[in-house]
Order: sequence, then structure tokens, then C-alpha cells
Amino acid sequence: MRLTELIQNNSEKARVSLSALIKIILIISIIYAIYLHFWRLLFIDVLLLLVLFLPYFFNKKYKIKIPSEFEFILLGFAIITFFLGSIRGIIIQTFFGLAMGFVGFATMLILYKNSKIKPSYLLIMLFAFSLSVSLGLISEMLKFYLKRFLGTELRIVDYQYSMMSLTLVAFGALIALIIGYTYMRFYKLELMDDFIQRFKKKNPNLFIEKTDSPEELLELIKKGESDKIEFKSTLRTNLYTYEKDKKIEYAVLKTITGFLNTEGGTLLIGISDSGEILGIEKDKFENTDRFLLHFNNLIKDKVGREFLPNLNFELILLENRNIMKIECKKSDKPIFLKTEKGEEFYTRLGPASIQLTGSKLIKYIQNSF
Repeated sequence: MRLTELIQNNSEKARVSLSALIKIILIISIIYAIYLHFWRLLFIDVLLLLVLFLPYFFNKKYKIKIPSEFEFILLGFAIITFFLGSIRGIIIQTFFGLAMGFVGFATMLILYKNSKIKPSYLLIMLFAFSLSVSLGLISEMLKFYLKRFLGTELRIVDYQYSMMSLTLVAFGALIALIIGYTYMRFYKLELMDDFIQRFKKKNPNLFIEKTDSPEELLELIKKGESDKIEFKSTLRTNLYTYEKDKKIEYAVLKTITGFLNTEGGTLLIGISDSGEILGIEKDKFENTDRFLLHFNNLIKDKVGREFLPNLNFELILLENRNIMKIECKKSDKPIFLKTEKGEEFYTRLGPASIQLTGSKLIKYIQNSF
């Protein structure tokens, strides 16, 4: 085992152990607060416990795996909030601003790294600062309305405390800005590459290769078919008979469900297996609107309208011919293709879509969803 892998494994074990310990302490504190009617302590404990369960919630609900670095930030926030006593007010707000500033930086860098857009330092810094201060403002608003709900009398000192809290959050965000700018300016974003690649590897369903221009699409076509890219000459027309053919539609839908059940991918309709640009005009629809309506109805009838949000499709003009590009985002639940014989399940194996049945299907669903 390489040294980096050993460090990552030890870091993961430390995070899991520390997280479990803090959760146990918080649960004990919740019981203690209920028993003694310490409602403010109860509110803080419950809030911290919910925060610590956020990574688990995102993983289960949205299939997003939060990097361990973010989880360590959450653990640090919980430790400071719970254990630092009378001075924690100053430290909490400053740390909150600092932490949310770093979260903003990481988010923008991930987005930039997944696109071909040149990073704008000013925009990244503005987003990070705005995110941090906005979340701090929301936190103070929640405190204000909670006090109103509980019937607590609001004094001048409460308003002063709120302003001081927002000032400290902004101060923490400013520190994050200085550190972030120094990092971007002198390290050219290279130190984040490992972190970003690990995040993308853990969450491949969040990153679909983008081709925003005809030129980029041509480059993609030249690369040929793969496990993430497939070409189809037409949507419904058999090019040997020039008649409508349900088998052609079936092949398109099979590819789409295969992508949805695996790690996502892109389907191009109007491109032959060899990469020749044919265009959707071969399908002889009255116009492009009719073509899109037919495709939309196929997905609703044969796959399910609830899975339309997993598809992003558009027409792109190449060499005076329309090409349909369909980006498929991995589904969080198994998708079956409705056929005359019943429901069928497909997944991707290399550049092909294969059907799974019986025990293989059960095992795949258990391991993938």
C-alpha cells in the first residue's frame, strides 16, 4: 500500500471514530438537557447532531459523498461549539465564516475544474465571501425568530450581539479570502487537483462531460464510442428499409437506460457507428419540434416521466445537419425499460448495453442503489 493511501485510510478511521465519539457525547448531553429543562443547550445539541448527520443524508438522499475534509470541518465546528465554554461565541462565529469561506472556494474550484472556462479569481472570492456572510445572516435570523417564538424578551444587547456575530463571520470569511487568494495566485490551483479528482471519483453522477459548441462536439465524435459515449444513426428509421422500425427505438432506449443505471453518459443521435454525420433529418419528421415531442413521449411511455430530470437533451447543428445530444445522469434508483415482453433492465459494460436478469440483476441493484 502506498504512503498516500495509508494516510487517507488512517484519516478516514480517525474521522469515523471522532464522529462517533462526538455523536455519543451529544446524545448524552441531549438527555441531560431534557432532564434539567436546559432548552437552549438542547437546541444547540440537536442542531449540532443534525449537522453531523448531513454527510450521511446527502449520501443516502442524493448519492453525494462529502469529502472527508468537509467532514473534518463539521467535526471541528461541533467541538468548538460544544467544548469551548464562555469564549466560544467569538471563536464559533469566526470559525463559521472561515469554514464556509473555504467551502465556497472548494465548490467554485470544483465547478471550474469540470468546465473549460478560465477561472476568475475575483468571482471565486466574491462567491466564497457571499456564501459565508449569507449563511451567517440566515443563522442570526433563525436565532431572532426562535427567541420571538419562545417569548424571550429582546434587549438592545441582543441586537448588538447579532451585529457582532455577523462582523465576526465576515472577519472569518475575509481570512478565508486572503488564504484562498494566496493559494490561487501562487500555487495556480494545483494543490486542489487531488482533492477535486477524489470528489469526482466518489461522485461520478454529478459530472457529465459537457460539449458546449459544435467544434467540441466534433472533437468528441472523432474520439469514437466508449463506455460513456454512444452513437445512433436514427431515432426510429431503419436505414436499410427507410421505414419506421420499433427495434431502432428500442436500441436507443436500451442505451439510455443502460447509462442511467450505470454512471451516466452521452448518446448522440444522427451519428453513424463510424462517426459519419447523418443528422436527425434521416428520421423524416415534419420539423424538429415533432422530433423532440416524439422522443419525449418515448421516454414517458417506455422509461417513465419521473426520470426525465435525469436527461438533458438538445439539438446541435453540425455541417447543416441537426444532431441530438442526450446527456444521461446516473439514477438513484433502478430503471426498467418497458417492452412488449415485460420490463427489462440494462447496464453498461464497456461500449455496450447489456441486459441483467435473475441473481445478477438482484446483486447489481443491491450493490448500486
